[in-house]
Amino acid sequence: MSSGAAGVGRIYVYSAPGYDTAWTRTVGTTSEAGRGRLKVGYTGRPDPRVRIKEQTGTVYPGGDGIVIHVDEPAIREDGTAFTDHDVHKVLDAAGIQRSSEVVEATLAEVRAAIAAVRTGRSYDPARTEDFGMRPEQADAVARTATYFREHEEDPHPPRFLWNAKMRFGKTFTTYQLARHMQWKRVLVLTYKPAVRNAWRDDLSNHVDFADWVFADRDTPCDPDTPAPLVWFASFQDLLGTTAGGAVKDHNIDLHLIDWDCIVLDEYHFGAWQGAAKEVCDPAPATAGKDVSKAEEKAAETAAERAEEVTDLAEAGTPRLIAATPEAGIATDLDTADLRLNGRHFLYLSGTPFRALTEGEFNEDAIYNWTYPDEQYAKQQWDTVAGNDPVRNPYLELPQMQMFTYALSEVASVAIDQGADGLFDLSGFFEAKKVGSEYHFVDPNRVSEFLNMLRGRLTQSATEKLLNNFKPPFPYSDGRFAGAVDHTVWFLPTVASAHAMKAALEQHPYFRDFLVHVAAGSGAKMGAQAKEPVDAMLVRAAKVDKQTITLSVGKLMTGVTVPQWGAILILRSLKSPESYFQAAFRVQSPWTSRNDDGTRSIRKSTCFVFDFDPNRALSLIYQYGTKLAGGSTKTAPSDVIGELLAFLPIFAFDGGRMDQVDVNAVMDWGTAGAGAAMLAKRWGSPRLIDLSEEVLRRLLANTDLIERLEQMEDFRSLRQDADKIIAQSQKIKQGKKPKGGEPTGPDDPDVTAARKAKREQVRSLRDKLLKFVQAVPVFMYLTDFREEALVDVIESLDTQLFERVTGLTLDDFHKLSEVGVFHPAHMNEAIWQFRLFERASLHYLGTTAADEDSRPVGLWDRTVSGDELASV
Repeated sequence: MSSGAAGVGRIYVYSAPGYDTAWTRTVGTTSEAGRGRLKVGYTGRPDPRVRIKEQTGTVYPGGDGIVIHVDEPAIREDGTAFTDHDVHKVLDAAGIQRSSEVVEATLAEVRAAIAAVRTGRSYDPARTEDFGMRPEQADAVARTATYFREHEEDPHPPRFLWNAKMRFGKTFTTYQLARHMQWKRVLVLTYKPAVRNAWRDDLSNHVDFADWVFADRDTPCDPDTPAPLVWFASFQDLLGTTAGGAVKDHNIDLHLIDWDCIVLDEYHFGAWQGAAKEVCDPAPATAGKDVSKAEEKAAETAAERAEEVTDLAEAGTPRLIAATPEAGIATDLDTADLRLNGRHFLYLSGTPFRALTEGEFNEDAIYNWTYPDEQYAKQQWDTVAGNDPVRNPYLELPQMQMFTYALSEVASVAIDQGADGLFDLSGFFEAKKVGSEYHFVDPNRVSEFLNMLRGRLTQSATEKLLNNFKPPFPYSDGRFAGAVDHTVWFLPTVASAHAMKAALEQHPYFRDFLVHVAAGSGAKMGAQAKEPVDAMLVRAAKVDKQTITLSVGKLMTGVTVPQWGAILILRSLKSPESYFQAAFRVQSPWTSRNDDGTRSIRKSTCFVFDFDPNRALSLIYQYGTKLAGGSTKTAPSDVIGELLAFLPIFAFDGGRMDQVDVNAVMDWGTAGAGAAMLAKRWGSPRLIDLSEEVLRRLLANTDLIERLEQMEDFRSLRQDADKIIAQSQKIKQGKKPKGGEPTGPDDPDVTAARKAKREQVRSLRDKLLKFVQAVPVFMYLTDFREEALVDVIESLDTQLFERVTGLTLDDFHKLSEVGVFHPAHMNEAIWQFRLFERASLHYLGTTAADEDSRPVGLWDRTVSGDELASV
């Protein structure tokens, strides 16, 4: 029978005013429960609220104050029914006072009694959970168990990977696999000690594991205990040694036990991903010493420092790395070096990109459960006969949406490119420590960025928008309301995190937010790093404030903060592991229980705000094809299409915001540039500079003006430029105080002048863009690809350029001199064209052997071919 099936009664628990109620009060992540009076009842009706109203309607006619704590189907695991009398008997046997259906108990004790009746196991007040496996969890257990049994006789222990996203329930499902396989000894290893509580709580709270024992360094147990044993350990501690290079005393048992299974949790993290030397090597000052907890703390600090310097996984090594104490150098490490004996190995990760890319596991040794799988299950739940829509287990898992913004589109000045010619987001937020304070290298552009988040753009940025369209910004658009009440910002360095906190405190809008820096020496370690965030959220709820958590790597894996509704990614990331581990932090469910026992979903949609569209689409391609690509999907485009159906992406680039389609993602993933976005880039307003200064230089060149005015599009060029300058002057004058009072942004003259200027600039820019849009045609036709395009036009292929664009060489030269063609943005557009062109030629097999090493010409400079090939 299923919940909600005909004939199945309901067991319910409620409290009412006048009872000494056993409320459970949540503070941060802890709960305080007190014993009180609770009504434990049963009804054969499908909705217990009807029966409760009959019982309380006279005293509480409106139901005010009635709180339903439990409303569940009264059915045992074997399919037989039970009633409240069965629950009363368990509570009576436990010595809990009862008067008819009212008991003097905590809610946890009542839940434990219900769980005992449902499962037929002994009553344990600490074990209140009795939920079963979801279909995908049961499938993972069945497939893994089958694989392990089929490979028991292999010369090497079988290995299996769970590629399962956050909220799959990897800990609970691992324990169910252990029960199914009848394992007695399980070792859990991780590079993230912060996940310890999840492993302990699932084992300690669920009735299915009543006989199991949880142990770790702080709570060891007798290794010869007859009870099934789960031992949790961190690699940092396991690889540490004593002064003589021996195993630490508290780890000796780990090397003596024959483990039924060794579980490697968070497999994407740590030494597997190239941070091994930082994580595992003992510092020279402590080499040869048994530093125990201090060593583990230092190792975790080193790991976080590695996260700040470079993303984990970018260097990537396929094997573990261990420290050689005598030499102090890193060497390859395999299971033999660990000196651990295991009969089965289970690997857990939500983002095992490297493992899948390098083919570490056979296809039949991988179980996939990805974001599209989860969202599809949520969508299909109601279509399955017998499923109760109210009890959809996936309903609380929010949909993700991604909004990407090209900062160059909304910046008032040109943004520098990185050494590879692409936008450097980390460089944009570069900061330094000066004395005891932290400061951004360019505080003005950061201030402009914070204003942009509110939808406040500078005049020059507004002029770049097509059709006066302003895209939806995180802290200004209604669709994001609620989601941005509590956000996490992912920054490049500790200095930038502290500098951002200072900038937020000085900003007229964000200064009212509660802000916490979860980075640097001041932040706590491991699971304790989350405690200040929880405390901030509790305070925010009391004083009705919004919050921002600033992170450089802490809390970005293995941590759940339900209130986070959006993440702002403000650093350059090439590692898909780091990117999606961070992005999925905001997809944690956030629910609350209403007084009538129903559940409210506080977060139905969460958002990722990325300010580097190029990077975002490239990583989405990797996620879709490497993680979400099940064996039933033969075409990558089908996989990407399914992903975009559940994770819509909106990109602001080229002066407009559009929803990204499958072709754009495929283009970026295969060629490094999207064909549609590439075409838009050559129509981008930022390629043309029509600032007042440039227009004055243009008007000063009378010969050029006269020649251009002979063209149909530029008959009124002089008048158009004069009008734009005049409107600019009017706007400037309108902003000055009149009679001692500023006119403010709503002054009608200023508003009219701004509108007129915008229309005039757009009209003139559209005409000049016709020259620019002919440049890709010229690049395609010319044979000169190794010189800067300006040099090609001016000396190598002049006649072709004049035929294609309609501009004479002299006109082009003078337009470039006065700055009408924006060099930085032209370089970027040409760079993307060359990337796309090279990828296409590679695909056709028409490139020369040394093509990748040849220089590549941009607009006004040349870069090495190796730089282009590395992107």
